Amino acid sequence: MIGGVQSRLRKLDIYRKLPTDLTEPTTAGALISVISTIVIVILFITELQAYIEVDNSSEMFVDINRGGEQIRVNLDIEFHKFPCDILSLDVQDIMGSHVVNVEGRLIKKRIKNGKVISEEVHSNHEGHEHHNQPSIDFVRIEQAFKEKEGCQIAGYIIVNKVPGNFHVSAHAFGGILHQVFQRSQISTLDLSHTINHISFGEEDDLIKIKKQFQKGVLNPLDNTKKIAQPQGGTGMMFQYYISVVPTTYIDVSGNEYYVHQFTANSNEVQTDHLPAVYFRYDLSPVTVKFLQYRESFLHFLVQICAILGGVFTIASIVDGMIHKSVVALLKKYEMGKLS
Repeated sequence: MIGGVQSRLRKLDIYRKLPTDLTEPTTAGALISVISTIVIVILFITELQAYIEVDNSSEMFVDINRGGEQIRVNLDIEFHKFPCDILSLDVQDIMGSHVVNVEGRLIKKRIKNGKVISEEVHSNHEGHEHHNQPSIDFVRIEQAFKEKEGCQIAGYIIVNKVPGNFHVSAHAFGGILHQVFQRSQISTLDLSHTINHISFGEEDDLIKIKKQFQKGVLNPLDNTKKIAQPQGGTGMMFQYYISVVPTTYIDVSGNEYYVHQFTANSNEVQTDHLPAVYFRYDLSPVTVKFLQYRESFLHFLVQICAILGGVFTIASIVDGMIHKSVVALLKKYEMGKLS
């Protein structure tokens, strides 16, 4: 009974074998076998590299307020001839609010002759409306101007997720400055500066994104230097126009990072008022998403099977054509000799 079952199974065999004594190796077949093996190895290595490597895709969609109602702005700006004692950072937005001592954390470093002589940490969790002018040490500020002190501000601020601007100036000290300096001196305050870094989003997320993705325009203003060139007793105002694009990054492990890309243009204008450096930002309604992914193992397996089947099929066709051609030539040669 077992023999009968085996006999029926053998009838279903579509890979029937020829006896060994009915096959013979040929030189052409050996050469084709070697070439086929080399081709298979090359294609396998190429497919393995594609399977191991991480691919990237991108798409755009309308922003659904991912990342919350506020944006973190990271700053590191050095003012070469503007003392820390009269430097203020204010925020205005399209809602009409004007806030000083904005929410965030900033470090002010007093710089003289290229060296940091002292630093102060300003940390605030709730900004307040601009009403009262802060106090000022007249003696210290006069000394700072004489010694040409500069100021570096570094840290971050939190702004609302609506169009607006943040600006560095002495606006908070305007009334007091008029008591100390002449109008011509105030309007020519030097706001020459170097932007070491500006970005939008959590700093840790930005660092990870730069390492893993190498995609996106995250800090195009870094290392930008502007020198004030006042003319005719007027001051110089610097303005940066920033277009902010919400961006989502998803790495191969599924971790999501919500930051913002941006592009920027700038110009300088003469002013008779207190000079300032304005960063005017607008938000795009479109979010960009970058996604990392790897090829699935099943797809890799299908590709390997396709490589093996394709190479062996083509190789067998070529080998058959060569073998038949050689046999036909040999027959013609023998017939020619006989005739």
